[in-house]
Amino acid sequence: MNQPRIRCMSFLFGGISKAMRRRKREQKLAAAVQWPTATAKLLKGVLVDKDELAEGTLAQDRQIEFPYYFSLEEGFFSGYVRSTACSEGEARRLEKQVPEGTEVTVRYNPANPDEGCVLVRDNPGLMFGVWEG
Repeated sequence: MNQPRIRCMSFLFGGISKAMRRRKREQKLAAAVQWPTATAKLLKGVLVDKDELAEGTLAQDRQIEFPYYFSLEEGFFSGYVRSTACSEGEARRLEKQVPEGTEVTVRYNPANPDEGCVLVRDNPGLMFGVWEG
């Protein structure tokens, strides 16, 4: 195969993969609206590269990923929530403003509580924008 053809196929498969990931994310978010809620606590945030599905400008190439944990009768469960896309400078400032132990409302899958979502509508007072991913 020649190089242009390989690049074209790679671009095509990359686009299909991204579309499938976007659809799976949308299905999860639609299901999560019906899931029960729990109060979780955030741990220290970490700067990460922006997810390819997260919207933002070219300068907004970072997100802050906050691990969280919560408990149910069955035990402890965890996950993470990401901020909306932001610049590295914004992310570093924001990371310092969100203390460990900040409470968030998590929606969790009752069949698998490790599968959870932090939705904007459940957390109006957070000091960072939530990317529902």
